[in-house]
Amino acid sequence: MPKFQFYLPTDADLTRIQRRAIDSREPIFLSGVPGTGKTVVSIKRLQNTASMGKKGIIFTYGKLLRKTIEEKLENNPKMPVDNIHNWMWKSQGDGQRRYFEVMIKDENINSTIELLKSKGKIYDEILVDEGQDLSINTYKIFKEITSSLSISADNAQQINNREEATNEEEILQVFPHLERFELDEVFRSAYEIYKFAIGFVPSSKRANDPILLERLKRKNSGADKPFVWLENDLNSVYDSIKDIIDENPTDNIGILFEKILHVDEAEKKLSQDYDVSKYNNQEVIPSQLNNIIITTFKSAKGIEFDIVIIPYFSDGAMNIPEEYYVGATRAKNQVHFLAIKNIPKIMAHFDSNTYELIDNRG
Repeated sequence: MPKFQFYLPTDADLTRIQRRAIDSREPIFLSGVPGTGKTVVSIKRLQNTASMGKKGIIFTYGKLLRKTIEEKLENNPKMPVDNIHNWMWKSQGDGQRRYFEVMIKDENINSTIELLKSKGKIYDEILVDEGQDLSINTYKIFKEITSSLSISADNAQQINNREEATNEEEILQVFPHLERFELDEVFRSAYEIYKFAIGFVPSSKRANDPILLERLKRKNSGADKPFVWLENDLNSVYDSIKDIIDENPTDNIGILFEKILHVDEAEKKLSQDYDVSKYNNQEVIPSQLNNIIITTFKSAKGIEFDIVIIPYFSDGAMNIPEEYYVGATRAKNQVHFLAIKNIPKIMAHFDSNTYELIDNRG
């Protein structure tokens, strides 16, 4: 059975703006829509830092992206990658430990900084991926343990409703002197997928930039329009998912959910017929995952698939438009949204020409 793959572009494939961001000796603030290469820039900057004999680290929000980057860097101890919660926990050493959420509280910031310094957690450069998912207090801590803090962020990909989240504007208020770079070319999703996906974030000027859209249309168009499936019930949903898998047996396929319980349910239903990998925030070796991965929107951040399947497409209270935007933009070639009975109201303003409707209700 094919395995999951993650591709890192060569230096020859980098754009002029990416090269400038990578080569800058100043700490940077990097923004851009999904698939513009923000994570790539962070990886390349970490490699540069290590090549100069300096101490750097990349922080990701999700463990799957962290492990994927680690594997690409051949688990080189001179180029560490970690997710902030795991790193903060390990950094406390043996004995009684405090949870991340406790350590970043206003009243604990100074003691946390002192603890980290005492443990040698001081870096020449810290690189933060998905910076909108961390709190301002986390950045205040970082500021005291590095001389160079570089951050990538995109407000439209903020799907973390917890208090620890922030936004670009707040970050730049704390760090107004960061050198700013805006990545403006999409390398992941085909035009048809991206054009549909931005319907979930109509207020994002960056995502809906007509110049970016036109450039993507010229460079990467002609793919299938996103598919919106209407099914009678959950059994019908899984029948259609199996049809999609059968038609694309060698592609990397991500099946994305909001809730862990739905991840577990899907794994039980699909593992009877296919070699699938369920990812639920555990430690994994990405190259050993099967090409069909079942996980959550949050865990899929920073990851890409040939095909993305999103069951449970609905107006449910837990679903927010940004989750669907993030989910759809994980896809390179195809994206499938499966709904039961009716098209969700969230699509009321969508142009019907941007997707193909498949009605299996009979």
